[in-house]
Amino acid sequence: MSLSLFGHVFSTGSAAAILAEAEAGPRARPRLVVTANVDHIVVLSENPAFRMAYERAAVRTLDGTPLVWLARLGGRYDAVRVTGHDLLACALAGPQPEDRRVFVVCAGTRVGERIRDLFVQAGLAPDAVAIAVPPFGFEQDATYGRALADAVRAHGTTLLLMGVGAPKSEIWVDRQGAALGEPVVLAVGDAVTVAAGLAPRAPRLVQSVGLEWLFRFLHAPQRLFRRYFVRSWRFVRIVASERDSAAG
Repeated sequence: MSLSLFGHVFSTGSAAAILAEAEAGPRARPRLVVTANVDHIVVLSENPAFRMAYERAAVRTLDGTPLVWLARLGGRYDAVRVTGHDLLACALAGPQPEDRRVFVVCAGTRVGERIRDLFVQAGLAPDAVAIAVPPFGFEQDATYGRALADAVRAHGTTLLLMGVGAPKSEIWVDRQGAALGEPVVLAVGDAVTVAAGLAPRAPRLVQSVGLEWLFRFLHAPQRLFRRYFVRSWRFVRIVASERDSAAG
């Protein structure tokens, strides 16, 4: 099942269903899974390359609680929140496919090593998990980008975890395209750091009332101030515009 919001089609399935949907997608290029939140909607309104990545994504999920609320206000009571945390936890759960080859692109070696340990505990061989820590601005460095794409493909990657944030993760994957091979790609940002045990996540009660953003801000105020207190206000205008268009 799916629903339409802000001009994009989102899956209403569980994390397991979303991974299965991505796995079943066409294999001509990476099967990118994107997790929409309020900030994504704002950036999508301004960034054509990000919009293109979203349009070509294999599956889109509703990550942000306000997006789920909006969908339900529109009568889609089947709308559910599926986050990058959920997708990563699902990928780590249960028996690992025998042919799974994981490549982790993340912000620090320690994060990558912890994620490798988790996949090894889940049943993969250590050499089935590769790690890359790209330099700042890597997405704009064509030479480095090609080398990283070559490494992903040479590893035989079937699951690519992009833990370096949006929109650069999604744009880089979309631009590299078939150079990466045919992996399922989870653009999950900070979820890799949380899964590695190197950053906290908001308690479930805080998540359920839509205040996970505040929890995250309090743990990284300098990095997140502009996103939550400057840029996010544009979301209100986007919602108003969407409603005016629907009414017209």
